[in-house]
Amino acid sequence: MSALLTSLTLAALAAPSSTPASPAGVTWTLGTIQPAGRGAITPGAALARPTLRLDGSGASLTVTGNTGCSPLSAQAALKGSALVVRGVQAGGSERCTDAALSLREDYLRLLNATTRYDLSGGTLILSGGAGRLTFTRTGGAMTDTSTTQTILYPLDGTWQMRVTPGPAGPERGQALLRFTFSGAKVTVAGLAGCNTVTGSGAVVGQQVVFGGVASTRKLCPGAAGTAENRLLGLLRAPLTIERQGAALVLRGQSGQLTLTRAPVPATPVSVLPDPAATYALTRLNGQPAPQTLRPVTLTFKDGRLGGSDGCNSVGGAYVIRAGRVELDGGLMGTKMACADQPDLGFQSFFEQRPTLSVQGTTLILRAAEDTWEFQAR
Repeated sequence: MSALLTSLTLAALAAPSSTPASPAGVTWTLGTIQPAGRGAITPGAALARPTLRLDGSGASLTVTGNTGCSPLSAQAALKGSALVVRGVQAGGSERCTDAALSLREDYLRLLNATTRYDLSGGTLILSGGAGRLTFTRTGGAMTDTSTTQTILYPLDGTWQMRVTPGPAGPERGQALLRFTFSGAKVTVAGLAGCNTVTGSGAVVGQQVVFGGVASTRKLCPGAAGTAENRLLGLLRAPLTIERQGAALVLRGQSGQLTLTRAPVPATPVSVLPDPAATYALTRLNGQPAPQTLRPVTLTFKDGRLGGSDGCNSVGGAYVIRAGRVELDGGLMGTKMACADQPDLGFQSFFEQRPTLSVQGTTLILRAAEDTWEFQAR
């Protein structure tokens, strides 16, 4: 099968043709979908339209976008009018309605079978043996494929979010997320309303694309749940990057996230935790620690952070750098379900690289607006 696909790819790319305009550097939105042997279908007005963007040149194109209900990423090769898409990843479909799921499956099937493109003005047609996809240009300008768009201003560092509502969008103050950029890599962690979220992705061209965003599963009813779902939907689709003064705007189809540089806390005077001690959580944000099935504990020994999040045992490699606890590879833990257990956001807290200080037998960790205090025992 591998040899066959390689032969088909080489045959498609070797097909003689003139050199048409390139579709790269543009955001395209699906207009119609036409499976082989059927008429063109226009997605219903209630459905989010799939999008597609190509960045790069020749045999090294990066594909990003969404299926209408899940993120999309792939690679592609372009020569003349031949276009071969490979390695399509479309995330999970758990948030797709039945209608959106049907569109998603047809879209992915036709995209995987693409062998040719036709470009006329603001219309792009991708075709192959399974049918054709017709797109209209909705963002960007067509570029010379010998270059890839890059962000011309520095993003590196940590940014925190306030929500700018779109139509019926999230209200300000319901969420606190921190985005950390390091070159082309980007991570997100924090509170989406009721649930904590974590995710990692990349800066591709003028967009941020998250490969996956995970969240806890606490029930979030009413308006708060609606707002949280809209926010998670934004994070699970490509976001166009814009700079507005000192702010960074990540703009999606249903709203935008406005980020400002996170203040850098002063590095506290600290000493290393006692490797012989087990530290138990006593206060959270100035209040007595919530009751949990097991005590929330921490140990710092031989380069590993261990303990309990109140339900499951956790552990992972760590270093303390410039007064911050930095995990190497994240925290691993057991998978025990704890009914009626308050979710403290233990893992997402540590993913924010909290500052650490030790005052006698008290260990204090701070990240964003959270302060956790532990006592040695």
